[in-house]
Amino acid sequence: MDFEKYLETINLLNKASAAYYRDDSPFMSDADYDRLYREVVDFEWRNPDKKQNFSPTMRVGSKIREGFTKVVHSEKMMSLDDAFSVSEVEEFFNRLDFVPAGGYVVEQKIDGLALNILYENGKFVRAATRGDGSVGEDVTGNVATIKEIPLEIQELSDVEKIEVRGEVYMPKSSFEELNAAKSSYGEKPFANPRNAAAGSLRQLDPKITAERKLKFFAYAITGISDVPIKSQEELHGFLRGLGFNTPHFEKMEKIEEIEALIEKTIAGRDQLPFDIDGLVVKINSFGEQKAAGFLTKTPKWAIAYKLPAIEKTTKLLDITWQVGRTGIITPVAELEPVEIAGVVVKRATLHNIEEVERKGLKIGDTVFVRRAGDVIPEVTAPVEMLRNGSEKEIFHPETCPVCGSVLAKDENKVAYKCQNIGCQAKIVAYISYFVSKGCFNIDGLGEKQVEFLHEKGWLNSVTDIFHLSGHALELAFEKGWGEKSVYNLLAAIDKARKIRFRNFVNALGIDGVGEFIAGELEKRFTAEELISAGPVDLMQIDGIGDIVANSISDFFADAQNKETVEKLLHEVEIVYPEKSENAENAVFKGKTFVITGTLSQPREFFAEKIKSFGGKVSSSVSKKTDFVLVGGDAGSKLTKARELGVRTIGEEEFNAMVPQS
Repeated sequence: MDFEKYLETINLLNKASAAYYRDDSPFMSDADYDRLYREVVDFEWRNPDKKQNFSPTMRVGSKIREGFTKVVHSEKMMSLDDAFSVSEVEEFFNRLDFVPAGGYVVEQKIDGLALNILYENGKFVRAATRGDGSVGEDVTGNVATIKEIPLEIQELSDVEKIEVRGEVYMPKSSFEELNAAKSSYGEKPFANPRNAAAGSLRQLDPKITAERKLKFFAYAITGISDVPIKSQEELHGFLRGLGFNTPHFEKMEKIEEIEALIEKTIAGRDQLPFDIDGLVVKINSFGEQKAAGFLTKTPKWAIAYKLPAIEKTTKLLDITWQVGRTGIITPVAELEPVEIAGVVVKRATLHNIEEVERKGLKIGDTVFVRRAGDVIPEVTAPVEMLRNGSEKEIFHPETCPVCGSVLAKDENKVAYKCQNIGCQAKIVAYISYFVSKGCFNIDGLGEKQVEFLHEKGWLNSVTDIFHLSGHALELAFEKGWGEKSVYNLLAAIDKARKIRFRNFVNALGIDGVGEFIAGELEKRFTAEELISAGPVDLMQIDGIGDIVANSISDFFADAQNKETVEKLLHEVEIVYPEKSENAENAVFKGKTFVITGTLSQPREFFAEKIKSFGGKVSSSVSKKTDFVLVGGDAGSKLTKARELGVRTIGEEEFNAMVPQS
């Protein structure tokens, strides 16, 4: 690094620091900042005469932003040196002229916002952010809303002044809840819990802060001479006794022991309910801390071991639209390769087009990428301040990138879906559903068998099912099949050629159409009538609104779907329910039944009878349930019915209610 590059880098780091600490809008990942910071430190060490007063190594954090009252800290809030390996930690403590007899304490380094809280005679007086280390921002009203911070401490009533220092943070669950709410309001989400915590603490309205569910870990106090504590280990117990939570810590005698703790921490990092970005190693004894002393801005008795970053910045090069097994079209970010926690990340899912729009992403953006759960790559946010005008808007495709069919919006209006039942991107999943129970119900044709037959090239559409007999001889010699298996499969296929209309409709996998809607369609339409039905006709049926009506109409309007359905109608015989007086004698119309226990016939037998006389069948008991049909060995549903006062009937009483033909 030459002098010109040095000046350029410290300017960039100062901007990054201001964006991070003051504006809560970072444009640089922690890993990138740490790398550049270490380059600056290295240059200044080699060129001490060229060190600039405005270098970020001269101060902690950033200047206070406008709009907040300034607070001068009674004692400077120090920063910590960083280590990225165990050897660097060992080297740091080897610089001392003594070996700490009291050992070390290693604490979780919470990824939050540093805070200083002043108590006078045990009463909460003021709270301030770290700011530049010497002067912070007064956030007293907001901090008072954090329930984990006591407003009065009886044990300190005779202590004139004491300051508790620690970290305000936002739990992962609160972060997800907050971003979901911001999304529902059309607002831009926070990039990570740390920025969400900082933004929440700096609200002008304390009521908003209170809603954000912030928490606090205490790890230090000033005014310590008034309190009989001799070590960091004792301090944790003291703070907890006052009502504060403190970060998890472990005591160790030798620095070498930290290696095992690091491995354990990395392995369990994702299971923590909050983010951590490292471990803080401290000399345990306060007497030995005092003997070690301080440098200008850092203590010589504590160092932060930085864990491998799980978030970095990189370029969003393009979007690939991927067709899933169910036909859902998922945008996948194509990224400039970046190493995160030892893994090179080139791609990351963006879930759906709504997610892309919510995050405000554009092709060409510099973006934050993190490995969710330290495993799954995720693009969290763009760095808008680095845009130069060359970025491109992202638009969802109108047609399936695999088969070219026109895409339909799914019933939840958050994703687009290919409804072509012959699309090869989803054919295995679709055929597996087509042959399942409630559809064609073909025994011996599970997902593994479907996948095998598809790989052999014998099963590329649902109509191919009815022509597998042409491959019977070849199939019999395949491993795991045999003559008997093939014979049983072909027999099951022949049996499935006769199918009730509701099961046929359900098997088509039309978005928004399940067994219940299929049953309702069966009451009104034949196959030919359903194919030509428009949305207005479909919405005449109870339970079908405009979304499902359009989904059905669009499905049959697709030329490839229509062709496939017509081929199927030549292969199978549709069975329609008999038109009897049941429609007129709808004794169960408007009534909801739940069936439980062992009866003389399968539950489906009674469910069909209930539906044929106008009733509905539910899987769970609620206040809206009219009858619970109870058989032998009934369990929790019977208990629930009694608790809610729902009428229970046996099989004999049920049969008496059904009109006899």
